[in-house]
Amino acid sequence: MNLKQFIKQHFESLDEAADVLDVSRRTVENYIYVNPSGILKHSAKFVQRKDVNPLELFDAVAETMEQLNETKTKQ
Repeated sequence: MNLKQFIKQHFESLDEAADVLDVSRRTVENYIYVNPSGILKHSAKFVQRKDVNPLELFDAVAETMEQLNETKTKQ
């Protein structure tokens, strides 16, 4: 599961994710498409508000980073 799928699983929308994380929607999009590791500073909020295992979040970030790296390599 990548970060986009993870967020869809735990939130109704990117706007809800942004509200919970206290960031803008654009920041959430940036985490998904450009800098997935940036979302890790909000891991405590995920655990507190969504009862998420932190390892699930870390795995989603790692998967997204791999996908981004593969995309860059193909270009």
